[in-house]
Amino acid sequence: MQATAPSPQLSLPLRPIFWVAVVYVLAWSLLPPVLSSSLPLDVVESLSWGREWQWGYYKHPPLAPWVLELFFRAFGWVGPFLLSQLCIAAALWLVWRMGCRLMSPDRALIGALLTLGVAYYTRPALEFNHNIAQVPIWAALGWCLLAALQDGRLRQWALLGVIAGLGLLTKYSVGALLAVMAVYLLLTPSRRVLLTPGPWLALAVMLLLFAPHLYWLRQSEWLPMAYAQSRAVTESASPRLEALGFLATQAVNHVPLIVIVLVALLTSRRERRAAPVDATAGWRLHCRMPGYLLAVSLGACLLVTTAGLATGLRLRDMWGVPMWVFSGLLVAAWLPSRWLAALQPRLLRGLAVWLVLISLLSGAFLAYGAAWRKRPARTDWPQAALAQQVQSTWQAQVLPGPQCALDAVAGDYWLVGLVAAQLPGRPSVFINGDERFSPWITPQRLQAHGTLWLGLEADLALPQQPMLAQLQAVPGMRLQQGQWQIDWPERRAGAPLVIHWRTYVPAACAASS
Repeated sequence: MQATAPSPQLSLPLRPIFWVAVVYVLAWSLLPPVLSSSLPLDVVESLSWGREWQWGYYKHPPLAPWVLELFFRAFGWVGPFLLSQLCIAAALWLVWRMGCRLMSPDRALIGALLTLGVAYYTRPALEFNHNIAQVPIWAALGWCLLAALQDGRLRQWALLGVIAGLGLLTKYSVGALLAVMAVYLLLTPSRRVLLTPGPWLALAVMLLLFAPHLYWLRQSEWLPMAYAQSRAVTESASPRLEALGFLATQAVNHVPLIVIVLVALLTSRRERRAAPVDATAGWRLHCRMPGYLLAVSLGACLLVTTAGLATGLRLRDMWGVPMWVFSGLLVAAWLPSRWLAALQPRLLRGLAVWLVLISLLSGAFLAYGAAWRKRPARTDWPQAALAQQVQSTWQAQVLPGPQCALDAVAGDYWLVGLVAAQLPGRPSVFINGDERFSPWITPQRLQAHGTLWLGLEADLALPQQPMLAQLQAVPGMRLQQGQWQIDWPERRAGAPLVIHWRTYVPAACAASS
C-alpha cells in the first residue's frame, strides 16, 4: 500500500482563485436563463421524467432526472444551469484532492484548473444532461479508488461502492471507467488488494444500490438497452472508421488546453533556460503511481474506441464528456518540476483568457444566435407564450377548479415537454403516445382527466396515437381542435410558429359553452 498523502499546503493565491470561481459559476448559472427564451432540449426531456420519480426511464437510469427535478423545484429556471456548474465545480475539487495524493498540491491545483481547458466543460456544460451528471462521478471514482489503494480502509472501499452504484444509476457508460479500474487492479501489483475484503465490499455496496433499477429493467423488458441499441446502429459504409471520428472529436475538444500549454511554453523560454538544471527532470510523469493516472485518464476512451473499431457500433461524440476529467492533471504531471515556477502564472493567465473568451462567445450565441443563423436553436423557442396558449385554451373548455386542471399533455415530445416544464401545475408528459415510455399515463387516468395534444404540421400526417384514438370514443368525451400562430421571441427571425392542438375534455369537467 502507498502512504497516505500529506495535507495540502498551497503557495498559489487560493483566495483570488476561489472568488474568480464563484463569479464564474454565478455568471454561467444566472445569465443563460436571462438570455434564453426556452430551456435546453435535454433539460426539458429530463424534467418530463424526473417529476414522475420512477426507478428508470426508457432512455436512461433515474438519478440525473431526480436531482434535476429537485434543483428545478428549488431554483426554477436557474436550477438546471446552477446544477451543471456545481457538477463541474465538484469535479474540479475531486480532481484536486486526487492530485494531492499523486503530486505536490500546487501541481495538483494547476492540473485541476487546467481541466477547464477541455472544451466539454465550458459551453456544453450549459445544458445539464446525463453526460454532465457523470463528470463528478468519474472524478469521485478516480479519487476513491486511489484513496482505497493507498490507505486500505474499509470505509474508503465502501465509499467507492456507493459512488459506483450512484454512477450506474446516472448513466450506464460509467461502466467503461469501472472496467478500466478492474483491469488496472488485475494487471498491476495492486491486485494484492483482491485478497482483502475491501474490493468485495465495494462490489456488494454497488450492486445493492443498483438492485432497484435492475429490477425495473427486468419489469420494463430492458427498454434502455433497446434504445441504446437503436442509437448504436449506423448507416455508414465504413462503420468501424466512425470510431476514429469519435477519437478525432475528443482531440478537438482538447485544442484550448493544448493552446494554453503551448503559449505558456513559448512565452517562458527565457525563464525555463535560466532555471536550475535537474538531472532527474525530463518528459516523464512527475507523480506517484503514474500508471494509475494514465489508466483513469486515457483508458476509457481507448476502451470505447477499440470496441467501436471491433464491432462497428456508432459512437456518439458526447459520450466523451466525462472521460477527460483528469486531462489537466495528466498535463500538470508531465511538466518538469524546474519549469513550474515559470509556467504557473502563464498557465493561469491563459486559462483566464480562454474562460473569458468562451463565456462572451456563449453569451452572444444565446442572445443573438438565432438572428445570425436565421433559424432558432432549442433555447430560442417561445416557451412562455406556448404555455400561456395551452393554459388559456384548456381553461376556456373546462369548469373552474383544481379537479379539472390540465393533468397531462401529449403529442410532439419537444412541444409538450416545454409546456409541462412551464405550467404551474407541471402536467405529466405522454411520451410519443407509448405507454411503455410513459407508464404513469394509463387509459383510466386519461378518461378521468382528459389531455391536450400538440403537434406541428408534419405531425398531422402521422397515425393517431392508439390511446388517444380510444379516448376519443369514450362516451361524453368532448373533442375540440384548432391551431395557434405564435411569434418567435424578440431578435428571433422567421415566420410565426404554427401549432396544431386538440383537447380531450371528460364530461365531468366540460364547460357548458
